[in-house]
Amino acid sequence: MPAASKLNLRIQWDGTAVLGIEVQSTRPPAYRLLSGRQPEEAVQLIPLLYSVCGKAQQAAALAALSAAQGRAVPQIEKLERAVVCEAMQEHLWRLLLDWPKRLGLPPHQKSFVRWHAALNAIAAGQGNEENLKVELHQVLLGMTAAEWRQLDTHARLLECLKVKQGLLAPIIMALDLAENRLDFAGEQAGCDLMPVWTVFDVNQQLAGQFGTEFAVRPQDKGRPLETGALALTQRKPFVQDVLRMRPARLLARLIARLLDLLDSVPARGRIEQLAVGEDAGLSVVQTARGMLLHQVRIETGRIAQYLIVAPTEWNFHPQGALKALVGLQESNMARLMETVKLFVLSLDPCVEFEIEVVHA
Repeated sequence: MPAASKLNLRIQWDGTAVLGIEVQSTRPPAYRLLSGRQPEEAVQLIPLLYSVCGKAQQAAALAALSAAQGRAVPQIEKLERAVVCEAMQEHLWRLLLDWPKRLGLPPHQKSFVRWHAALNAIAAGQGNEENLKVELHQVLLGMTAAEWRQLDTHARLLECLKVKQGLLAPIIMALDLAENRLDFAGEQAGCDLMPVWTVFDVNQQLAGQFGTEFAVRPQDKGRPLETGALALTQRKPFVQDVLRMRPARLLARLIARLLDLLDSVPARGRIEQLAVGEDAGLSVVQTARGMLLHQVRIETGRIAQYLIVAPTEWNFHPQGALKALVGLQESNMARLMETVKLFVLSLDPCVEFEIEVVHA
């Protein structure tokens, strides 16, 4: 996105606790650049507007525009493979580079570079998906896929990591410790996790709300929702137990990312499309950060309306997931800043962010 795209976070703090949080986005809406263009132009332009998850954005554009034109998504298998591999690369970036840095641990640059290249090859129709899956389990976790699937509680996870010592063991244990130290007064606010919606569900639930205001601050009948890997895996008993033990969702989001990463090979089905009226189409693509939504209407061969709702708009809604920070008991500003950064990283915005602490 253009350099102007940024999240500004204002934390209201009285020296002992967080009293409020304000979230403001400077991301320019896409419709200003896409209205009046031919569909083919939009398909080429959209990935240039979104430097993060560009393949998912282009796939969503193709799916929505194809639905509006009464066509199936062209080269769907190739697109699915590219979107899956891109999501896995994003997960690995966070797990191997960003999370270690945030937790004061050494990053795993070499492993990331090697796996990033392997996923590029798989996206191009080369490489071996199953071999990569085996390697990811062994190196990241120090266990087989079967052993990973047997984990069903927070306690068993920590017990296994102490013994197995994969690359992610110190990262998971450090985040678990950091979350366990958080002190909240009263019940956390937060927001609901998004249901696991298909494109038909999205059309039924949200179609009546589509518009420019919805694209900037999406919600479901007045309530913000959290999207992402945690929302997709929320029904798994393992995830539910982690949430029970660590309700601030920091560890749960990381574990959900890991589940999505390891389940992505060779999984497909991340791209859906639906015709929603004459010359109108809707698409849903599941990215590493959550549900990406494109809605388009064509008139006389040109785009009359184009709405894009990225996961960041859901997860950083002003009344959304970061409201969980309200009530946090913290008397040290440096520790407060680090905690806020943990929350932001766990929600993974696709734009830069700035944090300002305001004394209330």
